[in-house]
Amino acid sequence: MLRLLHCLMVMGLIASAGYVYDIKYRATREAQQVQKLRNEIRSEKDRIASARAEWSKLASPDRVQELAVRHLKMKPVEAKRFGSVAAVPERPKPTDPIGDILQTLPAPEVNSNAPDQEPTGSVERQ
Repeated sequence: MLRLLHCLMVMGLIASAGYVYDIKYRATREAQQVQKLRNEIRSEKDRIASARAEWSKLASPDRVQELAVRHLKMKPVEAKRFGSVAAVPERPKPTDPIGDILQTLPAPEVNSNAPDQEPTGSVERQ
């Protein structure tokens, strides 16, 4: 009986050691996968930064101006081609539809000496 118990305990220890080894192996594999993903993310961030730097260089105003002069054979714009400030019409006045309606209404009559004609229910009539 004691011998059977010892054998079962040894088998249990071997099984638990195998299970712990399996957990350790899976954790190591997951850590490697995480590191691989971090390296890929870092590589992509570097590529994005490189692309942004290249775009910034290609889209710089000095470079675009130089290319326009070299390839488009454009003449500079003269100031006399634009109109004068006096030719610009004045800005139209903003419309206020609610204010227009209020101005068409008759003014209310104000008589502070006369009591209200309509009872509100809070004060009894005498």
